[in-house]
Amino acid sequence: MIAKSLRLLLGSLLFLGLLAGCAPVAAPAATDTGSTAGATANVLVRAMTSEPAVIDPQGAPSSGLSLVLPYLFDTLVVRDVDNTILPALAESWETSDDGLTVTMRLKPGVTFHDGTPLDAAAVQATFERFKETGMASPIYEGVTQIASIEAVDDATVAFHFDQPAANFWSTISMPYAAIISPASIEAAAAAGTGHLVGSGPFKLAGCTLERNPDYAWGPPTTENQGAPYLDQVIFKVIPDASTQLAALEAGEVDVIFINQPSHKQKLESDPNVTLHETVLNSLIYLGFNTQRPPFDEMTVRQAIAHAINKDEIVSLALGGLGQAAFAPLPPTLPGFDPSLKDYELGFDPERSRALLAEAGFEADSDGSWVRDGEPLQARLLTSTRPPNEAIATLIQSQLAAIGVPVEIQQLDGKAVMEATGKGEFELLLWRYDWNDPDALNIFLSAARIGSTNRVGYSNPEVDALLEAGAHELDEAARNALYVQAQQLILQDAPWQPLYVPVDVLAIRNRVQGAKPGYMGRLLLNDATIAPQP
Repeated sequence: MIAKSLRLLLGSLLFLGLLAGCAPVAAPAATDTGSTAGATANVLVRAMTSEPAVIDPQGAPSSGLSLVLPYLFDTLVVRDVDNTILPALAESWETSDDGLTVTMRLKPGVTFHDGTPLDAAAVQATFERFKETGMASPIYEGVTQIASIEAVDDATVAFHFDQPAANFWSTISMPYAAIISPASIEAAAAAGTGHLVGSGPFKLAGCTLERNPDYAWGPPTTENQGAPYLDQVIFKVIPDASTQLAALEAGEVDVIFINQPSHKQKLESDPNVTLHETVLNSLIYLGFNTQRPPFDEMTVRQAIAHAINKDEIVSLALGGLGQAAFAPLPPTLPGFDPSLKDYELGFDPERSRALLAEAGFEADSDGSWVRDGEPLQARLLTSTRPPNEAIATLIQSQLAAIGVPVEIQQLDGKAVMEATGKGEFELLLWRYDWNDPDALNIFLSAARIGSTNRVGYSNPEVDALLEAGAHELDEAARNALYVQAQQLILQDAPWQPLYVPVDVLAIRNRVQGAKPGYMGRLLLNDATIAPQP
């Protein structure tokens, strides 16, 4: 059965292998019971693909780090599932009339796991360190918009800006903006490395994340704002998705993430498991290298875009685990507007052929296209992450249907980013995950060419709209700017938006009170383990 939402934040996290390293877990025998094999009451077991090398919210992101940060650390504000900003460590705030100062009042009585107080000085130290050393973080640019941080008194902190920063709230709601114990910052600096300490509902104890009994400042996204009910949570490092599935079925783990349709279909009939779906603030797109002929021509990009059948991708490649997209922003973000559907380059193979002819290509006897003696062909670059192979193969088939042969090149994610930085591709199957419409600025402004603007897109009119949106504090006016920008982007076609992914968590029914929160993060403050017969 599919539950559209779960319940809240889970007990305490025990890492198998964190800090000490851990070997891959072999597939367990496919025997299944309603209980989790070998589990202790009040202990949850979750699979993860890789362990974080170091616990530092401001460091380079990884899947393992992103998974554990919300349990070990707290942020000043949080987002609810509807994108609303809610108070967390900051219980209230005021913004100056000119938008250049945000003053926050902190919750009283909050302490870090090391016993030191979480006060304005700690907030100041956290963000000052971020500005100095957080270059690898995905939110570094947002943090650098803060001109200065002032500890007004122990319970009051002020953020000062040189110009209004509309994405400030998105920045500080991310787990990467967690508040860090200054004592742990000093210790890590002295040692040259080391895990940092937070104030979250769970704390790191050797290889274990355990219940923080002093926790009394949970966010409003949880019913239980005190200490978690669980004693521990074990994270088992299981790199292979099929092995994770077998572990869940055998009761070796309680929670896994699913991104393969066959796995979802198999678990839908499992009476011991409930599936929970969340539409993500993410977009998977087909990108065009706008600086490499012939894809530097808008007409050619539009022709290829019209050949893509998005509904077929969602149905056949994803097994329904996604929603066909028509705009550069997903519908979960501000700045999205249904009217953008009118600007979509929808599936129309005949229009594709007409545009190729308009661009000067001639159809050969075998249906392929040639211009000035050069055949129209492309290399489609993507990562090895599932389900990219299935999607790329379907795109290859759809483009072959209009006479455009495509070679698929799959590399690991790092190699893909290196290749796009050098412009070594024609087509790119890629994604972004973000929590603010400023995603357009990050991934499509000319200033980011060679880095996060992987397709080399440049349109001065779009850049001006995105820059204005970055500093517009009126929400309606800001959204209007992003709608205008998206209209131009859809016409220019540096991307063909493909789909918005759906996140699926499979959770054994012995775990009760857990639910996916914002961006599908599993909230565990309210989670319990049901007594077993």
